[in-house]
Amino acid sequence: MLRRPSMKSAVLLIALAAGGASGQEFDPWTQTARYEFEYRVDLGALPDGSETRLWIPAPAETASQSLLSTEIESPWPHRVNTDAYGNRILFIESSSDADSRDASPELVARFVVERRPSSGVPATAAATRPGEPLDPARYLSAQRKIPLEGLIADIAGSESRGLESNAEKIRAFYDYVVRTMTYAKHGEGWGNGDAIWACTSKYGNCTDFHSLFIGMARSQGIAARFLIGFPLGANEVASEVPGYHCWAEVYETDRGWFPLDASEAKKKSQVEAYFGKLPSDRIEFTVGRDLTLTPPQSGEPVNFFIYPYAEVDGKRVDDVPASFRYIRFPTESASRNAGNGRRESRPNG
Repeated sequence: MLRRPSMKSAVLLIALAAGGASGQEFDPWTQTARYEFEYRVDLGALPDGSETRLWIPAPAETASQSLLSTEIESPWPHRVNTDAYGNRILFIESSSDADSRDASPELVARFVVERRPSSGVPATAAATRPGEPLDPARYLSAQRKIPLEGLIADIAGSESRGLESNAEKIRAFYDYVVRTMTYAKHGEGWGNGDAIWACTSKYGNCTDFHSLFIGMARSQGIAARFLIGFPLGANEVASEVPGYHCWAEVYETDRGWFPLDASEAKKKSQVEAYFGKLPSDRIEFTVGRDLTLTPPQSGEPVNFFIYPYAEVDGKRVDDVPASFRYIRFPTESASRNAGNGRRESRPNG
């Protein structure tokens, strides 16, 4: 459920609505955008227990995205950690302090993010050295829902037969996914990022499209990685966000890491546009699959991390209620309205 926006957001919403009515146009393919993104979690919906732990993702900081400020309202102590993939993870744990338990049972995180059209990260020794988040070796292995042998490898081998360069193979795999997959959400099985399910059912959402692509690439020794965040309407200055969106980046020696979005290419019939470049109508949050959070959760690895993950007394809580909304600042006044420095609130209690 969506709660009333903050007073700051409400004032901005009025101003932005007036700006939108003036006929301003925003082109996410060429223009940088600044957003205030609000991530709310209903802590009151969590079951009672002696120990409650909650993890939520925070926006990434990348070559195409800057996190300008963070404001966190929480009745419980919190801290921000960074994992081995560079993911920023907000960790909250319940306090035995009576005042904190009587406080409003809601966590509100507000982020101001600047997002630029993305063409990836050039290949440099510093960016891709071993052990770093962009080290290609991190993104070559099979995962629980992305096997690299059998059907996936057979399809990738067939589609790349006669092609000599990785660049040619990458394009062939992208074209195969766009050509053979249908963007649809019906029945059961879609939305889990199961590469085998995707290539046999031939439909699904963005997780299914990109799991199939990543599996094909990795099966041929080409590093590819899974990125997830939230889509933000290019034609709206403020809106609720109903759910996540994901895409992929793939590594090619001469070009470095470059992005592609096969599901948007299919939905919008823009195959060329979404290969090698992405518009600024999204915010990236996390990278990777089968994630161990920071600090580690008690449960199994997380398939992908965009929604709240909670454990009470060491047991996972499914479907923690959360809501999301954003405001896009007018392009010409973004620097005046968005704030110029980073600030993070201190834990309560």
